[in-house]
Amino acid sequence: MRAARRKTSRPQAAIVPAQSRVTVRTTVAALRRGRAALAHVDAELDALLAALRSGAAGLDPADASQRIRNATAAAAASLDAIFRRPG
Repeated sequence: MRAARRKTSRPQAAIVPAQSRVTVRTTVAALRRGRAALAHVDAELDALLAALRSGAAGLDPADASQRIRNATAAAAASLDAIFRRPG
């Protein structure tokens, strides 16, 4: 026969140390920023692909490549922030 579980009067969130809760919030925020940055890269690539497919005469290759570089750099910075270890 199993022993009965003890009920604790503390709320579940109080069991996790405050420092861990801050770390989780920070990580979630960094993941959201990373997702937004990757979505931006995806949108830039979609726009470039659409322009290439349509044969748009006004497509400036230098401008397109700079937009892709900027979006990629922003995504890389966001991902670096997610995987950077404190210390």
